[in-house]
Amino acid sequence: MKAFQMQDAYEFKGKAKAYERTYRFYDEAGSLQWECDVFGACLSAPTEFRNDGDPGQSFRMTAKGKLLNATYFLDSSEGVRFATISRKGVGFRWKILGADNQEIARIVDPASNKEKVLTTLLAALPEGFAVIVDRQLVARIGKERLSEHMPLKPRNRFGKFIEKLIPPSAFTMTFEPGQEAAVDPRALIAGMLLLEVHDISGTLRN
Repeated sequence: MKAFQMQDAYEFKGKAKAYERTYRFYDEAGSLQWECDVFGACLSAPTEFRNDGDPGQSFRMTAKGKLLNATYFLDSSEGVRFATISRKGVGFRWKILGADNQEIARIVDPASNKEKVLTTLLAALPEGFAVIVDRQLVARIGKERLSEHMPLKPRNRFGKFIEKLIPPSAFTMTFEPGQEAAVDPRALIAGMLLLEVHDISGTLRN
């Protein structure tokens, strides 16, 4: 089973204007795979997903549109578009389109209609998401406790006390057995970031 976990940090020193946060994506062994700086919630500037270990896996995400209707274009380090992520309207229902502009997957909130209404009223993220390909579940995305082998910044006494009360968690994507090749993981990594920086109405978090 293959998994990726996303962690965020605020490292403003030396960053450009409109810097929001830095996000890092680790594989299940705890190795850093991608890192990106978010500026203006992914709209004010392109988002560069860097992979220092394998530069060929680095990619760029650029945005078109705002608020309820948004489209994000994913291009390889060589400038070749390999996917597009889009959504229209309210709620979490992202479509992933391939290079031929045909749908290859969706990221959806699998909760019941009643739960969706409640979640919308509370303006909070759903507890988990499903990656669907041809009506088949291929991966799950949800908040999970940070793995012990994941690097954490040193904490002072108060920080350690808070961590005991509320264990740190992060978005984690886990593929279903045998489904690791169903969708380009770069598209899902970008999708994880979008789930984090958008609120339930589709507007941007600032």
